[in-house]
Amino acid sequence: YFSHIPEKAYETLEIKKSDLLKEKLKNIATDRGFSPSALSNYLRNPMQFYFQRVLGINEVDEVEENVALNTLGTIIHNSLEELYKPFIDKFLTAGDFEWMLKEANNEITKQFNAVYSNNTDKLGKNLLAFEVAKRNIFHFLQMEKQAIENGTALKIIGLEHRLSYEINDSRLPYPVKISGIVDRIEVRDNIVRIIDYKTGKVEKSNVTIQHFEGLTKDLKYEKVIQLLGYALMYQDHIKEQELQVAIYSFKNRKEGYLLFNLKENKEVYDLVTNEIVNQFKEELIQLILEILNPEIDFIENLN
Repeated sequence: YFSHIPEKAYETLEIKKSDLLKEKLKNIATDRGFSPSALSNYLRNPMQFYFQRVLGINEVDEVEENVALNTLGTIIHNSLEELYKPFIDKFLTAGDFEWMLKEANNEITKQFNAVYSNNTDKLGKNLLAFEVAKRNIFHFLQMEKQAIENGTALKIIGLEHRLSYEINDSRLPYPVKISGIVDRIEVRDNIVRIIDYKTGKVEKSNVTIQHFEGLTKDLKYEKVIQLLGYALMYQDHIKEQELQVAIYSFKNRKEGYLLFNLKENKEVYDLVTNEIVNQFKEELIQLILEILNPEIDFIENLN
């Protein structure tokens, strides 16, 4: 007696866009909005986007390493936010950084305890996370202090700042909102700079593009999509100043700030002009049209 053997070992998951699902997508698009990371999720795997962003289900069985990385990210983000908070809207001095370097240990301990409050076993792996967070923050603050001592004029104007932008375009079925939380907005030597902290490894090549065509079709550009998403959301807040968007990768500290840049004919541009934002917006609309297209199902990407 042979039991039935399926022809395929695994069926790819597929979700059709029913009227109910179309309505749900419309609610998200017009109310909370799509974040740049949600759009990257869609590129990575449309089913991941569907489960997390549409149904609100987070994967429970995440790899332990990811959980550790996320936890480390939370401790670093929250510690830096608290350390910088007293200095918002003032030009920072080397003395301010000396105060932060003194306070850092207490702040990291506080954030560590907040994250692991229900966990009595704070030793072992967790202690390692604590030491890594401490080392990363100390290096980061030293780098900033050095910049000030070398004559950089630095003022923080926003921390964990929520931004949003409504895209109105005749090709879209309704206005679509893009929204997200930015780690930090600053003015550095009179240039507005939006910074995203990343606990994982990011290379210069991840924030460099040579053209815009197909930008929102390829996951290798996910960091660019995030950065230019922030630029799009912030462009109306800028008066006459120039804009840069950057990632600081704690796993690639030697590179310092990784500025988004466009390489054209051997020229490198790291300022985000209106033209760059508009070209990005054009590509973004193509991606949103695909997400909302009733004829295109959500299909699992197994790669």
